[in-house]
Amino acid sequence: MRRNKTASTALASSEVTTSQRSNLKRRLVNGVTGACVALLALTATSSHAQAWRWYNENPNYKPATLPNGTVINFNEWKKALPFVRIDGKPARAEPVADKTWMIYGYFYGPVIIERPNGLLVFSTGENAEDGKKFREIIRRDVSTKPIIAVFYDHAHYAKGAETLLDGDKAQIIAHPDSNKTVQESGFLGKPNIAEMLPALDGRARIHFGTDMPSTGPDAKMGAASLDLGKKSAWLPTTKTLADGEKMTVDGLEIQAFHASTDTEDSLTFWIPSQKLVIDNVMWPCLPNLYTLRGDRYRDPNEWIAALKKIRDLEPEIVLDVGGGATALVGKDKIKDTANALIDASSFVYDQAIRLTNQGVRMQELRHHIVLPEALTKNPYVNEVYGQYDTFPEAYADRAFGWFSGHAEDLHSLPRSVESKKWVDLIGGEAKVFDAYKAAVGKGEYIWAKDLAVVLTDVAPANKTYRQALADSFRTLGRYSPGSITRNFYLASARSLEGEKTHTLGSIQDAEWVTADTSRAVNHLRTRLNPEKASGKEGELEFNVGGKRAALHVRNSVAEFVSNPDSHYRKVDAVIKTNPASFARYFRGEMSASDFLKESGADAQAATLLGMFDEYRQIPMYP
Repeated sequence: MRRNKTASTALASSEVTTSQRSNLKRRLVNGVTGACVALLALTATSSHAQAWRWYNENPNYKPATLPNGTVINFNEWKKALPFVRIDGKPARAEPVADKTWMIYGYFYGPVIIERPNGLLVFSTGENAEDGKKFREIIRRDVSTKPIIAVFYDHAHYAKGAETLLDGDKAQIIAHPDSNKTVQESGFLGKPNIAEMLPALDGRARIHFGTDMPSTGPDAKMGAASLDLGKKSAWLPTTKTLADGEKMTVDGLEIQAFHASTDTEDSLTFWIPSQKLVIDNVMWPCLPNLYTLRGDRYRDPNEWIAALKKIRDLEPEIVLDVGGGATALVGKDKIKDTANALIDASSFVYDQAIRLTNQGVRMQELRHHIVLPEALTKNPYVNEVYGQYDTFPEAYADRAFGWFSGHAEDLHSLPRSVESKKWVDLIGGEAKVFDAYKAAVGKGEYIWAKDLAVVLTDVAPANKTYRQALADSFRTLGRYSPGSITRNFYLASARSLEGEKTHTLGSIQDAEWVTADTSRAVNHLRTRLNPEKASGKEGELEFNVGGKRAALHVRNSVAEFVSNPDSHYRKVDAVIKTNPASFARYFRGEMSASDFLKESGADAQAATLLGMFDEYRQIPMYP
């Protein structure tokens, strides 16, 4: 992201404030209309300013309006578009090497290699619909030979296999953990805490703009959006390749190298006879070394190692399937691109560590780290997807957890209480709202957002304040070069305006529930309402199509019991049902009372089930 070249005044790390809310306190104390903002330290090698200045001291910036009406920051996209397979042309398979094609017109279209006896296809799409479309393109543009092998480069695009094959008998080749990763994943990845899939999947839909409109100012950016939740056509792996292992398919030798990128089961495929790499590593943008949707920790060292592996193989062609890049051709060009991505990733990571060791709080790291111009000159080093200023805090959090180490961060007032006290201190809501309007007029959009947050904390139902905060979010979204950051800002704005689609708590699909009903019963334990369960005890068994599991409620917790017969306590009540009905209850499509009535459960079962919350989708901003 190219930002304003504004001089800065360095502060010692001990003077850095805790967070934006600490910044708000300082500004309110100094007077909301005339407060001075302390300028934070820049990396010595860079002439760019910090990210916050782009948003807060750049009032003359004008976002672009695309043909579908969407209003976005197009600066970084201008750099990336020549290297992205979404190019405005109809979907097709283009030759990229001898007997080798790549599907263009889709961000993540597969690679196809023709062999004497059939086709090898690398990646299958996000869903059954993708697989069907890819097969049609292959039949039209490549060959009518049968597909004899499918390679999953990573779990995200392994869900179009069945419709891609359409009856062809093929090997399914992937990493040894591939089956487990897909089966335990939500929309996008295997979670650190499986019971948090609803929140992770909800954030994933926001991340990819799934529920954004197709036209208008808030419309999704087609090249960076995914329609999550469509029917899967995944097929399990029949052959695995671990790091360094080789196999020969119809005379072609292929070697796999493990790469831990946006999934832990990524494989880089090396075809030495063609000096060809097929990968999910060398994205046409800065690697997303932290994701706002939430995920396992992404160790930059692992992604950097995967980039080095590709560089050191000295390929002549790199076909990046997972990242959506066009064919990258030429040994020197590939080496230079790999080094640029390695160096940019290393810079962000190493500087986060350096500054943390100097005492800079994790919440402030983003204000100190700015990529040098020498790195941003390479067009692959761009922020069209993730913004690097959102990455550094994750590395400090990995080491410390949430606590900054400063005692003032140990405890806090509830936000609504704290905001009310600041509003009272400054002289009332009217003065704060006047300050908000003044900030908007001066183009201080982060400061305006902070003031609107305080007002909505104090009066969450006030439509004027909610619209003020929505307007602030929408402006910040239009300033954001990264699609992920933009989508979170716009989803928040639309939720504040009353749209109920965007939520931070989605729900697993029926297939997930019925695939392992005992797992779903275990997840139900996290819905126990402690107020309803206070002072009560009982064990409720769920018999779902003959598969039994139970929840033992006591002391306002619910213990999962995988085998009721071996548990020390006797079951008090049983709900006997079928997988489809249980899935409907689990997903909030059937009320608890209807679920109980259909199953014929007794009053004791009703009492025990009544202690658990029924699933309800809650908007981001109720």
